[in-house]
Amino acid sequence: MYHRIKMVREALQLSQREFGENVGVSRDVISNMEYGRVRPKELLVKHICDWYGVNEEWLKTGEGAMFKADAKNNKKVEEAMSIFRSLRPEYQDYALEQIRRLAELQNK
Repeated sequence: MYHRIKMVREALQLSQREFGENVGVSRDVISNMEYGRVRPKELLVKHICDWYGVNEEWLKTGEGAMFKADAKNNKKVEEAMSIFRSLRPEYQDYALEQIRRLAELQNK
């Protein structure tokens, strides 16, 4: 699974920092997962799949397509990531904080 996490990140053209921030972990955690030093917890795997539209079966086993067939969700993620990448770093921090707050509200 370790190399497939890196494949997803590279396919999305994200740095380890960007990839990790979007799923609530540090760059170091992503690096450690990609090099096989840390096994990702099930919750993090699900979060990666949900956030980036990754096919969970592919991430775990390598079988099937990398991304879910639901193109509508992938397009939303691609649009959000495109907008996010265009922001200055200080606005990216603000946007991430707002997204985290929305996620917390949703989970209540």
